[in-house]
Amino acid sequence: MSLDRKKRQLKILELVATRPIRTQDELADALGQEGWEVTQSSVSRDISQLGLVKVDGIYARPVAARLVEVTDPNERRLAESLLTVDPAGDALLVLHTPPGEAQRVGNALDLLAWPEIVGTIAGDDTIFIAVSNAAAQVMIGRRLRSLLGTE
Repeated sequence: MSLDRKKRQLKILELVATRPIRTQDELADALGQEGWEVTQSSVSRDISQLGLVKVDGIYARPVAARLVEVTDPNERRLAESLLTVDPAGDALLVLHTPPGEAQRVGNALDLLAWPEIVGTIAGDDTIFIAVSNAAAQVMIGRRLRSLLGTE
């Protein structure tokens, strides 16, 4: 996947998490307002690749079914708010959330106290997770992506 497509899809996840989007045209217009030139067909492909679903006529990430299985409130926070999980180097993960959610997600990670996590730094919509080694990076990445339903 190209870096541009990945960035666009991250923006789509942010848009559907922060405002009601009912149609592909609305999504294309919202992307246009954010500086992205898109066609209806590229928006349609992105929606399919991201697995977006309509809930009460509004596009959303398909988290509702997974949340039934998530009983820990801190893991629930992660499942509800994480948009992406990406490795960086051998001992770092970069997480993206909707704007304003990173602090809450970072706090939830800290409260989970997973021993492989050495520390977290959270901004507005991005979290850096330092882990103890490359194996821990893979394990924590899988655990987080499983909460997202992407692993």
